[in-house]
Amino acid sequence: MSILMAESICFFTGSREAFNVLYDTLNFGWMLHEGFDLDLVTTRPDDFSNEIGMYFDLHGHDQPSTLLGETRALDRYLSENSPDTVVNVVAPSVQGTTASLLARRHDTPFTYRYSSDLFDLYRVSHSWRKPAQFGLNNLFGRIPLALADRCIALGPTGKKRLVDRGKALSDVVILPPPIDAERFEQETEPPDWEIHEDRSVVLFAGRRTRIKGIHDMEIAIPEILERRDDVQFAFVGSHGRMPEVPREYKEHITMVGRVPEMPPYFRAADLLVLPTYNEGLPRVITESLASGTPVVARDVADIAYATKNVFDEIQEFIEMVVDFESLPLDDVTPFTRETLRSKYAEFFRDM
Repeated sequence: MSILMAESICFFTGSREAFNVLYDTLNFGWMLHEGFDLDLVTTRPDDFSNEIGMYFDLHGHDQPSTLLGETRALDRYLSENSPDTVVNVVAPSVQGTTASLLARRHDTPFTYRYSSDLFDLYRVSHSWRKPAQFGLNNLFGRIPLALADRCIALGPTGKKRLVDRGKALSDVVILPPPIDAERFEQETEPPDWEIHEDRSVVLFAGRRTRIKGIHDMEIAIPEILERRDDVQFAFVGSHGRMPEVPREYKEHITMVGRVPEMPPYFRAADLLVLPTYNEGLPRVITESLASGTPVVARDVADIAYATKNVFDEIQEFIEMVVDFESLPLDDVTPFTRETLRSKYAEFFRDM
C-alpha cells in the first residue's frame, strides 16, 4: 500500500449529540487543527461549544437531524469537497456504513473508528434484541469494516476484534479517546445535592439500564450498606429506571438526573462505579481519573486498558466498593490530548 500524506480530514458526526461525541470531536480538533485542514459534517452544530468553529469548517447544518438528513449532508459535502479521508466519530455500524459507502462512491479513503464494542453486544443482549444486535452489528456492520482503508481501535481488545474479522494488523492503530485533563483539574463549585458530609459518595454516571449494570447495582447496594452505612450512592443521568432497593436503604440513594457538566460531580465523589456489560473505552473512566477519583469497573472491552480496578463477578465488585479507600488511582496521562496529539497526527499523516 502506498503511503499518502493526509492534509485534510473530514469527521462525520451527523445527527449525534451525546456528550462523548461532542467532547471527542472537540479534542480531535484541538490535537489536529495546526497540522491539517479539518471539516466536520454535523446536522447539530449548535450542540457543540463555540470553540468548535476554531478548529473545523462546519458542514451539514441545513439538513434535518435524521438518518436521511445526515446522509444527504455527507453526500453533498463529498460531492463538493475532496478530503484525504472521512472518519466516523461514533456509531460504526450505522454512521460507519453511511460514511464508508459514500466515501466509496466519491472515491475518498475511509477511516473506520471502532468506538464501542458492538461486535460483542449481542452476547449480553436479551430477547429479540439479541438477533437484532447480531444482524445490525455483526452482519450489516461488517460493511464499513470491509471498506475501510485504515481503522482506529480504542484499545487492545478493540484491535483484536477488528483483526479477528479480517483487517491486517498494520491497518489497525490503537488511539484511545483523548480527554482535556485541565478541564477536570480546575476548582469548581460543589454539586447541588443534599448529601451528609460524613458519607462517602459512590457515583454512577450514565444510563440506568440492564446493559449498564443497574440490576447489579440493586444487588450490591444493600450488601454494601450492611457493611458500611457511611456510603451514599449518587446516580447522575436522565435515562433508565430508578434503582429498586429495600425501603431502609433508600435514604442512601441520591438521584441527580442530567447535568450540564460532569467535573463537579467527579471531583465531589470518592469513587466512580461502572458495572456495565458492554462498552468501548468509556470516557467517564478517564475523566474520573483526571478528577482524582478512582474507579471500579467491570472487565469488558478495553476498560482494563485504562484501570487496574476491574472485576468479573458481583461479589468482587461488592468487596472492592466496601474497601474503596485501598484502591489505587490509575495514571490518566496516556489518555490526555497532550500525550495523544502526536500519535493522532502520525496516524493521519501516514494514510
